[in-house]
Amino acid sequence: MNTWQDGYVKANDIKIHYYRTGGDKPQLVLNHGAMDDGLCWTRVTKELEQDYDVIMFDARGHGFSDSGEGDYFPETRAKDLAEAIIALGLDKPVVGGHSLGADVSMQLAALYPEIPRAIFLEDPPVVMPGEPVFGGDIGKRGEGALKMMATVMNLIKILPKFIGKIVARKMMPVSPDDEIIPWIDSKKRFSNDFLSSMKNVVDTDVPFPSEVLEKIKIPTLLFMGDRERGSIVSIEAAQEMAKIIPDLQIVHLKGANHDIRRSKFSEYMEALKTFLAEVYQ
Repeated sequence: MNTWQDGYVKANDIKIHYYRTGGDKPQLVLNHGAMDDGLCWTRVTKELEQDYDVIMFDARGHGFSDSGEGDYFPETRAKDLAEAIIALGLDKPVVGGHSLGADVSMQLAALYPEIPRAIFLEDPPVVMPGEPVFGGDIGKRGEGALKMMATVMNLIKILPKFIGKIVARKMMPVSPDDEIIPWIDSKKRFSNDFLSSMKNVVDTDVPFPSEVLEKIKIPTLLFMGDRERGSIVSIEAAQEMAKIIPDLQIVHLKGANHDIRRSKFSEYMEALKTFLAEVYQ
C-alpha cells in the first residue's frame, strides 16, 4: 500500500490533482500519456522514491483533475504544469513524461525555461514531415489508428475491471500488477471530454516542432523505441532533434514499442537513474 501524499493545487484556473512521495530530496516531476494518469508511474516511482521526491500530476481531463472543457492544446497544458509546479513551491525539478506527457515537458522547457532543471522525453510526438505519428501497423491505419485507440480505451472504461485486466495483460505481457492495475484504473477516470477532443491532442498530421525544440537549452534525455513496433520517434527524427537541442542524450531501446518503460523497464530505469544522477551531481 502506497503512503504517498495526494492533493490538489489551483493552476491555470482549474484544479490539478497530484501524488507526491515527499521528503527533503531532489525533486522529479512525472507526466503521463493520453488516457493514463499520475499513478501510471507507480512502478517507476517505487524505484526512485528512496532518492527523489517524486511528483505525479494528473493532467487536465485525467485522473482526479478537472476537465479541460475542450482545451487540451500544448500551450494550455504547459501553463497547467508550470503553475502547478509553482503552486507546490518546487525548486527547479527535473521534469519528464511519456507521449503526451513528454510533449508537455518539451513545451514547459520551451515556454517556461526558468522552471525545469532538465527534462526527459519518452517517445514524444516528434515526427518528420510525411511520417505518420506512429510507426508499424498502427501508423499504416492513418486516422483509423486514433479511432481504434480511442475505441479500445473507451471499452476498458465501461467494461468490468476483470475484462480490462485481460486486455491489459495482452497489451503489456511483461508488466506486473504495479503497471497493470494503475493503467486499468486510469481508463475508468479520464473524461469523455478529453476523448472527444483527442483529434486536437494527437493529430495525424503533426508538424515537426522546430520552434519548440530550438528553445530547449537544458539537459535533455530522449528515450526512443523502434518505429516498426509502433513507436513515434524515428531515427531520422532523433537525429534532427540532436542537431537542434545542444545537450541531448539519446537512448534507443531496441525492441521497445511506444510504451518504452513498460516494454524495456530495466534498461529504461538504468538510463533514467544515470541521467538523474548526472543532472543532480
